[in-house]
Amino acid sequence: MRLSERGAIRSAIAEGGLGLFPAGRLMEMIKAGNPGDELKGDFDPQATVEKLRGARGPEGGAAKAVFDRDIGILAERLGLMPANYDIEAAFDMMLTVAPELAKRYYGVENFEAPRPKVVEYFFEGFSDVYKDGDWFAFNVNSAESAEMNVPVGTYFKRDQVSPGLPEFSAMHEANHAMQEAASLPDGFNHYLPWFDEGLADAFGRMMLYRTMKDEALMGKLRRFRTEVESLDPRKATYHFGEETASLLLLRGRLPFAKALMRARRREPFSVDWSTMGGLIKEGVDPHVAVLKSYVGSKQAAFQKKLDRDEKAFRKGPDLDASDLRALTMFLASERPACLPPEEYAAALWLASEAAKAPDPEQAFKISIAESDVPAEHKNGAAKLASIYFITKREEEGRIVYSPYGGGLPYRLGSGEIRCTY
Repeated sequence: MRLSERGAIRSAIAEGGLGLFPAGRLMEMIKAGNPGDELKGDFDPQATVEKLRGARGPEGGAAKAVFDRDIGILAERLGLMPANYDIEAAFDMMLTVAPELAKRYYGVENFEAPRPKVVEYFFEGFSDVYKDGDWFAFNVNSAESAEMNVPVGTYFKRDQVSPGLPEFSAMHEANHAMQEAASLPDGFNHYLPWFDEGLADAFGRMMLYRTMKDEALMGKLRRFRTEVESLDPRKATYHFGEETASLLLLRGRLPFAKALMRARRREPFSVDWSTMGGLIKEGVDPHVAVLKSYVGSKQAAFQKKLDRDEKAFRKGPDLDASDLRALTMFLASERPACLPPEEYAAALWLASEAAKAPDPEQAFKISIAESDVPAEHKNGAAKLASIYFITKREEEGRIVYSPYGGGLPYRLGSGEIRCTY
């Protein structure tokens, strides 16, 4: 499959290691430098790199230096990226493992996931509805199929595909099909954003990590979430949902989540699901939250059935170390410390000087004389010392900076320190 330019650029951004935060804003700067171009055309490494060079970034000063550095990193990555991407391999992987995963996480036997289709727009050949939609993928369940006159299945929009994302997105969309089998009432589309999208994200990440054990891929997905998706206001719902669903699983555990899905299928309107999601986010135990959110007339009978189902599901699998690893990885998505460009540029210079130590094991002892700091970085270095990103002290009658005294190289390397626009 031929990649689009925006798909390739977003994949390169999600590799991390950039200074500006959130790095996804670079997409808007690239578009600003190429008016009228939404970057939906075919990716050609040389031509796309040329578009990067025309990106409209900050004018002058430290901010421009950081911006130019980031553009250079992206240009190098894109220059080496193949123009074609084997998305069918991601689909093959999902289809192979989906039946066993559906049994483990949903209690669904003999599950068969529909093979996703790559289309130019949603839903090509059947309807123009959502033709201009910019979702990565779209799953149509049986109720939606009847409502929209579109075949059941999962659809990927070609110009949205970014290498590294379909591996997860295929799992996410397969989860919607699993949810229909386990928790959706028959005959109509009963959509609960935090429940449906949240569990599809949480289970999708657990399934992917269990299948591939690829830490680098999970890191890329996390950066995609915090660097690119965070700029889309619609994703606030998805991120709220993922966090809420993760808390549901961590506090209530997998058997309770399965029992809750069965209760939803049995009597979908007996619980105010939005209230329940809010209570879970507030820290209320999910077992208590569901009863506080019950709006039916027979709470005792509802609780009895819920408890009975949870007890039955305890005979099966629960969350294990692999699941907990995937859940906590995405719950720990905190905003980095964002420094102004002048301070960030000084941080990069100080870290580069520390890296010049001939013996890496002794680099943490390196000191840089204040008089050796270039004029353009003197103010930034002084500010870094005042907030303890570096230490400033007197040594043999001169003022010196110690980058490792405040852990600066470590913080830069981990992405804990980034640069504001």
